[in-house]
Amino acid sequence: MKRLTVMVLVLSVLFGLSCFIVPETPAQATRQLLIGGGRTDDSWYPFSQALAKFINEKSKWLKAEAVSTAGISGNFDMVKDQPDKYIGISSFSQIHYRPGHEYSKKRTPYTGDRFIATASTMTQCLITYDPKIKRVEDLAGKVVDVGRKGAANTPDHLAIFEAYGILDKVKNIVYTSYGGGANQMMDGQVDASFLLFNHIYPFTFSKGATIDKLETKAPVYYIGFDRKILLDLMDKEFAVLPVRVPAKALDAVRQPQDIYAFNDPTFFIADEKMDPDIVYEVTRIIWETPASEWAKWHPIGAHMTPEFKASPPSLKLNPLHPGAKKFYDEKGVKIRDLVELLK
Repeated sequence: MKRLTVMVLVLSVLFGLSCFIVPETPAQATRQLLIGGGRTDDSWYPFSQALAKFINEKSKWLKAEAVSTAGISGNFDMVKDQPDKYIGISSFSQIHYRPGHEYSKKRTPYTGDRFIATASTMTQCLITYDPKIKRVEDLAGKVVDVGRKGAANTPDHLAIFEAYGILDKVKNIVYTSYGGGANQMMDGQVDASFLLFNHIYPFTFSKGATIDKLETKAPVYYIGFDRKILLDLMDKEFAVLPVRVPAKALDAVRQPQDIYAFNDPTFFIADEKMDPDIVYEVTRIIWETPASEWAKWHPIGAHMTPEFKASPPSLKLNPLHPGAKKFYDEKGVKIRDLVELLK
C-alpha cells in the first residue's frame, strides 16, 4: 500500500513538472546567400563585402558570401538569372533593362528587380579645361566624351545632349570609360567628358582621384545641368537623378555657384521572387548596422543612415521588395525618393 502511494506521488510530481516544460523550438535551417558585388576595384564592391560580414555576424540562420562579377551589369544578371541564390548591388542605369530600351534589345528585358536599401554614389557632371565652356550648349562644335558603347550609362549621357539640342551639333563623340575620358582630356583629344567625383549623401563632395589627376595638368571647370531637364529625363526612364552641388563644394574659385550634377546611385536589390524571409533578414541587418560600421569599409558608407538607407532613386521606378517593405512597414520607416533628398 505504501509502495502504491509512493508511486502515485512520483507520477503526480512528474506530471506536474511536465506542465511547466516548454518544448524547444526547432532551430531555423541555415540558409546560404550570394551577394553580387562587381569588380573588386569598384567603389561599391566593399559594400557587398561589408554586408556579407554583417550578415554572418548578426544572423542566426543566414550565411552570406560576396562574389566578384563583371561589374554592375554582372551583378544585375546574377540576380536576374539566379533569383533564388543572389542579391546584388545594382545601379539606377540598369533601368535600361526595361522593355523598349535599346540596351535591353541586346539582352533579355527584365522588370523583376526590387529595391532593398541604398549603397554608394556615382555623381557626375561634365568636366572641361576650357573656361569658355560654361553651359552644355557651349559644347556645340566640340569633341565630347561619353560612356563606353554598350554600357548601361551611355544612353543617359547621350539623352542629355539630345535634351539640350546638341546631339547632332557636337563635332565628335568619343566612347570610353570614365578613366578613359580623363586620359583623353589630358591628351587634348576631347574638350569635355562626363566624370565622377566623390559624394556622400546629402551634400558632402570632393574632387576625387580622377579630377585630382586632371588638375596636375591644369585647373578644371564644372558644367552643370538644369534640374527640370534632368527630372524630365528621369520620367522617360533615364538614370539622371538630379543632385544639388552647393557653391564652392568642389572648388572655391572655379565652382562659385550652385550647380546640378546627376547621380547614377547604386543600391542593393533582389529579384521579386527571392524568398521574402531572406530579404527581410538582410534588410533588418542593413537597417540595424550603424553608418560608422559601413564607413570602416568605404568612406561613402558614412551616409548609411536612417534618412538614406530606405530611399530608392524613385519609388515609381524602383519598387521595394516585399521582404524589405514588410520590415520598413513594421518599423514605421517613411520611404522617400532619393531625388527629393538631394535638392
